Amino acid sequence: MSSARTALFQTARRLFSAVAAAAVLLSTGAPVAHAAPPLWVVKSPTATVYLFGTVHGLPPKADWHSPVVDRALGASSEVWTEADPGSLKGLVRLIRRYGLSPNASVHAALPVRYRTRFAAEMSSTGLDVDMFGHVKPWLAELLLSGGTVGPAKLGRSVETDLLAYAAKHHKESVSFESADQQFAILSDLPMENQLRALEMQIEGFPTARGEMNELVRTWLAGDDRRLDALSNRPLLADNERYFDDVIVRRNENFAQALSNRLSGTGTAFVAVGAAHLVGNNSVQSFLRNYGFTPQRIAN
Repeated sequence: MSSARTALFQTARRLFSAVAAAAVLLSTGAPVAHAAPPLWVVKSPTATVYLFGTVHGLPPKADWHSPVVDRALGASSEVWTEADPGSLKGLVRLIRRYGLSPNASVHAALPVRYRTRFAAEMSSTGLDVDMFGHVKPWLAELLLSGGTVGPAKLGRSVETDLLAYAAKHHKESVSFESADQQFAILSDLPMENQLRALEMQIEGFPTARGEMNELVRTWLAGDDRRLDALSNRPLLADNERYFDDVIVRRNENFAQALSNRLSGTGTAFVAVGAAHLVGNNSVQSFLRNYGFTPQRIAN
């Protein structure tokens, strides 16, 4: 197999679980003793939806389960995630379509002050900066955000845990988007916004690989305001186009889909990146426009 094809398949394997959520992970911090990640409930006369905010990329021993989350999962007949990664071959096709820039180097496109750190962080996650040098900035950012727990644990995320649970307990798996739709959103961003998202990822990359980081710690503690401060506010201040396209517009779409789901029957457990459930443009805020009243469940 050629080095280029090997790189494509390595990229696809790394992205297989990453497409479900791409939260930016920030600086290191101490672990949390009691897991209490954010959980919301939205009800209609005939249906119930649990909204669970997640982070992508888990330290090896991070346990995100809590009694209220497990009860909500047990009561649900469906498990929803942001995107369906599809097959490995399908991801390779999508990477070729949306993620490669054969005539340009993402390393060279970065400002000089980021290049050494970018190469070091790519290497720390098991990626060869030369082999992956011709990916577009949005894909490089996603690769790094999916690699922050180190190569030994690649592939584990809250979403992969949830999908494994759904398969084991014979619950239906549903997604808001296909990988094709998600990649199209990211690749359509202007190059300057893709690069700024990558720069922000490099700036916040945890240097103590595999340790608990501040965003994961804050998420496990269920601190919604701090989550907003760590995720949405920096994007809004420094990369507004990215924030609008990747967070706000998708939140509107998620809320519309959930409004339709709430017109049906039964119970669904919906997991989306924690950034989508905090701040003034959250999924809950758009659900209120449809007449629903999301309520935070105390852990």
